[in-house]
Amino acid sequence: MTDKNRPDENSQDKNKAQDDTQSENTKKHQEELLDEGVEETFPASDPVSVKITK
Repeated sequence: MTDKNRPDENSQDKNKAQDDTQSENTKKHQEELLDEGVEETFPASDPVSVKITK
């Protein structure tokens, strides 16, 4: 294998670091969405107002 055909180890490290950063951003975004959903439904002990029309 020549040097041209050998994968660049630095680029693999950069790709892994980029994937880790995207993964952290995704987790952070999901946590923010979850927090927002919890805030919107707080307090959960209050009954939901249901109106049935026929």
